[in-house]
Amino acid sequence: MEKSYIWSLPTRVFHSLFAVFILLAFLTDDDKLLNYHAVIGYSIFILLVFRVFWGLFGPKYSKFKDFPTGKKNVKEFLNNIFEENQKYLGHNPLASYVMIAMLVVVFLTIFTGVLAFGVQEGKGLVSFLNDTLFKDMKLFKEIHEVLANILIALIVAHVSGVMVDRFLHKKHQTLNSIVTGYKMTNESENIKLNIFQKLFALLMFIVFIGFLIFNLIEPKNVFIASKFEPIDYKTQNEVFVTECGSCHTLYPTQSFA
Repeated sequence: MEKSYIWSLPTRVFHSLFAVFILLAFLTDDDKLLNYHAVIGYSIFILLVFRVFWGLFGPKYSKFKDFPTGKKNVKEFLNNIFEENQKYLGHNPLASYVMIAMLVVVFLTIFTGVLAFGVQEGKGLVSFLNDTLFKDMKLFKEIHEVLANILIALIVAHVSGVMVDRFLHKKHQTLNSIVTGYKMTNESENIKLNIFQKLFALLMFIVFIGFLIFNLIEPKNVFIASKFEPIDYKTQNEVFVTECGSCHTLYPTQSFA
């Protein structure tokens, strides 16, 4: 068998960052960590943009048109799943559908997350919606949570597929290829990036890192900033704060609305 270079460095970096940041998104799914959760969500969106364009203009096996979808391919794959030699060098038909579903669900999860963040928390790009009739709705948050659960199911399906492939077709080294980029094939099938693909991948990586640095430098930026301004009660009524604030906790009036 031949050692073939199937997955390019940008593809493997995307896969690693995508997996890590999806994990971080679930770990920060807490009211006290919402700002971090939002930044992670936007970061995943940048990765998603890269993957969509990579699926259109990237190298062979990473392009969507190279995904072996369709009833015929699925049926053939299932009928021959126990055979040692496999004809699919990149994604197999089932993995292709899971991959596409994950990209769609992740996009919808981010979209509903941005809406929930703006509508219910009054933060982020659509914080203006907090002033509308939407502000008391929990619909977007509930949809966001349903989509997150669907994503978990897809991740389990993806990981399970990789494990099954490793058990049935170990000699192809599919799991190792996620790290090394190389798979064992019957014939040499090496891919090569052109200059446009290299520049695009580099640009998107710079944008991704730049976004994270920007959020470290400007933690109250437009992506996570709250529409509510902090109230300085001492400036508004110094006597009240001095006489009453020493014994009583002060709450903004909207807390009782």
